[in-house]
Amino acid sequence: MIAVHSWNMAMNWKSCLTFVVSFLVFKLSHLTEFETTVPSETQLAILGQHIVLDCSFPVDKQWDQTRCQIEWMLDKEVVHSFYYGQDHLNDQSSRYVNRTSLHHSDIQKGDASLRLERATLEDEGNYTCTVHTEMGPKRTSVSLKLAAFYHEPRLKFSTSACGVELLLTTEGYPRPSVQWLTVSGEDVTDDTVTHLSQDTRGLYTVSSTVSLQGAVNKTLTFVLKNEEVGQEIRRNITFISGNSADVSPGVYQERWWFVITILAVMVKYFLCN
Repeated sequence: MIAVHSWNMAMNWKSCLTFVVSFLVFKLSHLTEFETTVPSETQLAILGQHIVLDCSFPVDKQWDQTRCQIEWMLDKEVVHSFYYGQDHLNDQSSRYVNRTSLHHSDIQKGDASLRLERATLEDEGNYTCTVHTEMGPKRTSVSLKLAAFYHEPRLKFSTSACGVELLLTTEGYPRPSVQWLTVSGEDVTDDTVTHLSQDTRGLYTVSSTVSLQGAVNKTLTFVLKNEEVGQEIRRNITFISGNSADVSPGVYQERWWFVITILAVMVKYFLCN
């Protein structure tokens, strides 16, 4: 009897151990499977337009949306919160009010993506997508950058007895690269002056000046590149000495030409020499 009792205890202990191990394996396998997924590369938003920050998680037939909590954060700011099957925005940062949304019908498919409207430069940063389910919370971060296309450059020029000064200005984001080239491709940027400043919104204003003295007859190319959005502005400007002061702009699909005819009589030329 003692032997039988000991055998039964050993079997019960083994059964209990098997159950515990099986339970732990089951839980661990589910914990391993449950991950939130976001893009690994930095996302790019255009100033003033909307952007969707993707975030997904696995669901099964037993998944209950009312037990799911979704929270988007930027650092310590609450961007958007969803739980008990609906949005809860009482703690939302004021600058995100009426600018964020989740697609509720897609949450049950494992889609926790955030739609952000009217993107501003302040929206740049690392966003954290947190999804809470019965298996616990999972957090993943995605980076967001902003960009703004640079506007068509505005031309302003002035003439004097010594020559001509040309100023091109434009605005955009982020900081661009600026070059001045000759017809042969020689870089003469060092002979020009370019200033960059930021306004209250954070946009860059580019002011690039080129000065030419005496009688001139040359073409220079202004090149501005905004690498973030693959934008390149390339404008040819031809300076021609003459006896009138007409400015004749011609507009083409990808580039326009400014032909500037400068008063360059010999008297003025000699005044500068």
